[in-house]
Amino acid sequence: MSFFFEILSAILVLLGIYAVVTSILNMRFFRKMADVEIYDGDDLISIVVPARDEEENLEHLLESLLAQTYRNIEILVIDDQSSDNTWNIIRKFEAEDSRVHGFQTHKDLHLNKNGKINALLQVIPHVKGEYFIATDADTIHSPECVRQAVSIMKAHDLDIISGFPTELCPSYMGSVNMSAMMLTGVFIPHYLVYKLKISGASFAIGQFIIMKTSAYKESGGYSAIRGTICDDVGIVRLFVKNRKKYAFVSISELVRCNMYGSTKDSFRGIERSIAGVFPPKPGYMLMAVIIASALLVMAFSPVAALAALICGFRFYAAMIFAGWLMLSASWYFSSRKSNWSRAVSLSFSVSLIAVAVMYIHGLGVEVFGKGFSWKGRLVK
Repeated sequence: MSFFFEILSAILVLLGIYAVVTSILNMRFFRKMADVEIYDGDDLISIVVPARDEEENLEHLLESLLAQTYRNIEILVIDDQSSDNTWNIIRKFEAEDSRVHGFQTHKDLHLNKNGKINALLQVIPHVKGEYFIATDADTIHSPECVRQAVSIMKAHDLDIISGFPTELCPSYMGSVNMSAMMLTGVFIPHYLVYKLKISGASFAIGQFIIMKTSAYKESGGYSAIRGTICDDVGIVRLFVKNRKKYAFVSISELVRCNMYGSTKDSFRGIERSIAGVFPPKPGYMLMAVIIASALLVMAFSPVAALAALICGFRFYAAMIFAGWLMLSASWYFSSRKSNWSRAVSLSFSVSLIAVAVMYIHGLGVEVFGKGFSWKGRLVK
């Protein structure tokens, strides 16, 4: 029994130290990347928005884009076979501002099995800007968003960037599910990924990605990521594989997103995203077991510390709890920097349990052939 607690305490302490170091260096890296001279040029910047049944969100998005301090923009909105008032909203804004251009997907044109990628492939050929931003209809952008993003791209000579937006969700458990993305802020060393161009550790949030148009074309674009569950992770890894310059940066003050309005929706949506980062395929069964087990061990480590204490192993109990405390602190400060609430940021163990459940459930969805969906369509 003592050997078990000895190994567990060593693992958790090492994980805790790693999480503290990684999260601190990540936060320093994010500050450095954002500390740039503001670009005062006027190159055309394109903004691409796929919209499917987005009548509740689209007006807010377009109003925020038209209020940008960077004025030389074109906004390309493509209605992806919506059944609501989305197309009429696009036409309204198109009539009011010449920078807005509306498109509709061709019903019989299937350039990709993923519905969102299919829509993007039909609208991106119309892009005219040196850079283009791919964003979602449920986002709201601060007035300085485009200017700051272009400034970062220019200052660091980057080909593609993404980052954590501020996520808005009225449900506590919905927010906890969505905070699963903070695993990347605590355990992925973004400063090293930037320097070493590690494709498998590259990460993106589809709510905001800005790309250099020429680099997109040279990499093959969305046409080159067939079968990808997550368009965001797929496109950024494609860029990195093609030796393009990528960075994950802080955008929480630039973009807000109301992605999911309920716990159920957030579970399904984040489950799909996790599956895109760590493919839950039958051949990955061992990896799935290891990942889920590691998450649950970290989540329940306070219970393990109590068990060690009851068994008389005070030193190991203290070490296990210290490891969990370092992990929790790293999670808390990284989450707060991304504008998560204190309650959600303090929910480290709950979040890990949610991630493990979503991952295992996602594996079941994949194995039994139901597939994942986006706006009522299969994404692969």
